[in-house]
Amino acid sequence: MKALSLAVVALIATAWVPASGGQAPPSGIGTKTIKVIVLNYDPILRGKGSVRLSRHMKWGDPHAMTPAIVSALRQCSGGFADYRVVDFIDVDAFPAKRDGFSYDEKGFLEMWADRSKAHQPDSVSYAAIFRRHHLAERIRREGIGEIWLWGAPYFGWDEYAMKIPGDRLFYPTENPWFYRPYDIPDVGRTIWVMGWNYERGVAEAIHSFGHRVEGILSLTVGKGIWDHKKTPDNIWNHFTKQAAQFPNDAQVGNVHGGPNAEGGYDYAQKKAVLSAADDWLNYPNLTGAKTLISCKAWGGPDYHLNYMKWWLTRLPKAPGARDGFYCNWWQYVCCYDEAVKRMPPPGGRLAPATNAMR
Repeated sequence: MKALSLAVVALIATAWVPASGGQAPPSGIGTKTIKVIVLNYDPILRGKGSVRLSRHMKWGDPHAMTPAIVSALRQCSGGFADYRVVDFIDVDAFPAKRDGFSYDEKGFLEMWADRSKAHQPDSVSYAAIFRRHHLAERIRREGIGEIWLWGAPYFGWDEYAMKIPGDRLFYPTENPWFYRPYDIPDVGRTIWVMGWNYERGVAEAIHSFGHRVEGILSLTVGKGIWDHKKTPDNIWNHFTKQAAQFPNDAQVGNVHGGPNAEGGYDYAQKKAVLSAADDWLNYPNLTGAKTLISCKAWGGPDYHLNYMKWWLTRLPKAPGARDGFYCNWWQYVCCYDEAVKRMPPPGGRLAPATNAMR
């Protein structure tokens, strides 16, 4: 988790209406209920009046941000992603890192004043978190699908992590960022662990979820590849095209920028380009129709948050299948095990991942 200052954003889970190109999602995709345990690592600072770290630092409130995220994902998925928080635990502790180190109150505040004192290696021990909270047992007993972590910068978790049983993927990949098991225990089913930062806001949390989407779709629909030069005809690669590289064939873009982006994080770009982004709301019945797209399409003032919602809303979410893959890509994002069991990815063969973040 990177330490970046940011004014606290509004944390109200209000309805969001696209500024342009909006339409109701296709019917018939159903709903997937996913049980979530939220672990809010927010230690009480005894030397600062016994307030929690997030309050002392005047950072965001995970209790407010979490329902905003749940609401946004339900809306963007056309109602498919029905996240249910079954337990929200405020943890009075600093998480242990993989080498056994943990900050204490004094050490963390000193490090925050002088970042050169940050402990390295930074990586958190997911295994220690699972042991402390008996997560493997709860996942098996209660049918928990995801763990959502909240914490401060330098707590050491990644934006997202996932563990697939046996680390077996259907397609080989050269990109280790797609699959991130780290030291998450194998619980016999795929488990997602989102890693969020209460120094930041809802936009950054959904941004992290967007990278999860990019990773799992690269491993499934993308067949292990997210590279326009290597697989130019792949539908996932096609979805992410931007005008900067494809001036005559811009589509939706990626998490770091829309079809009109001229660089990373260019969410407030006013330049308009011809893009087929809105046509993806018709998937799989794409017509190729293009409209002018600029930041007005998702609107401000929080262009980052609104772009994330706009982008996620254009992920295919229709009934049926095309070329051996679900037309509802949220199947892979939210219920991977069920999706690949019912419809094994075409031409795929399960084999241990050779490139992964460990």
